[in-house]
Amino acid sequence: MTDQEGEHRPDEEFVRLLAGAQRRLFLFVFALVPNVIEAEEIVQNTSVIMWQKFGQFRKGESFLRWACGIARNEVLKYRERVGRREATFSNEFIELLADVAVPLLEVVDERRQALQRCLEELQPHHRHLLTERYQEGVSTDELARRLGKTADAVRRMLHRIRLALYDCVQRKLASSDLAFDAPKG
Repeated sequence: MTDQEGEHRPDEEFVRLLAGAQRRLFLFVFALVPNVIEAEEIVQNTSVIMWQKFGQFRKGESFLRWACGIARNEVLKYRERVGRREATFSNEFIELLADVAVPLLEVVDERRQALQRCLEELQPHHRHLLTERYQEGVSTDELARRLGKTADAVRRMLHRIRLALYDCVQRKLASSDLAFDAPKG
């Protein structure tokens, strides 16, 4: 729902931002607390605190970074509750890991989105070939048989498609300085 000027209500904005960041927030917490049930509980607590403090979130800043800051505090509180018997890393290490993890989550997500856009731009038969090979695990020999080509020809075709994807992702990321090294072979 929007108000009379077309602005989103704060509760709707919060839900939209949380929905977009929740998977990455869970991965962040799970990297710090490698127990799924406890990580889920921490994310739940973090979400409640984020809702309560949403008025403090400044538009234009990274919602994920803000959420991870709150989650980091919740992880540290959790570690205090469970005590040293279950803690495998020092709090200083957890904080250092958290500092490194947030920017990496943002970079990985940006690259994933660029790859998704590039996959959508592929010719349908190329996208289908990639799906069969890499999602369904169909062997190159089987693909060759299905296509009436040699296995070597299919390998070359897959290689060209991967290079085209790489070039496309690089172009999409060029403005954000997140380019990465070219694939081998």
